Amino acid sequence: MLGIAKERISILHRISMGEKDTDIASARKHVEMMEAIAKRTDITLPPGIKRSYCKKCKTPYGAETRLRIKKGKIMLLSCGSCGDRRRLVYSLHR
Repeated sequence: MLGIAKERISILHRISMGEKDTDIASARKHVEMMEAIAKRTDITLPPGIKRSYCKKCKTPYGAETRLRIKKGKIMLLSCGSCGDRRRLVYSLHR
C-alpha cells in the first residue's frame, strides 16, 4: 500500500514539474493531489519534493521564482505567483 502511494506521489511530482511552465492550474491540481495522498497514507514527503513548490498557493517553483542567496547560509525563495517567501538553510559540502 505504501509503495503504491510513494510511486503515485513521485509520478504526480514529475507531471507537475513538467507542466509548471505551460499549465499552472493543472500543475497546482497535481500538487494538491500529491499532498492529499501523502496525508491520507501518513507519508512524509521527501525534502526535495517539499521544496519544489510554494506552500501557500501550491504552484511549482519555475522561471518566475526569485532565488536570492544571502550571507550566513540562507537562501530566499520568492514565489512568482503569490509573492510568498521561504527561507532555507543551505550548506556547501567541502
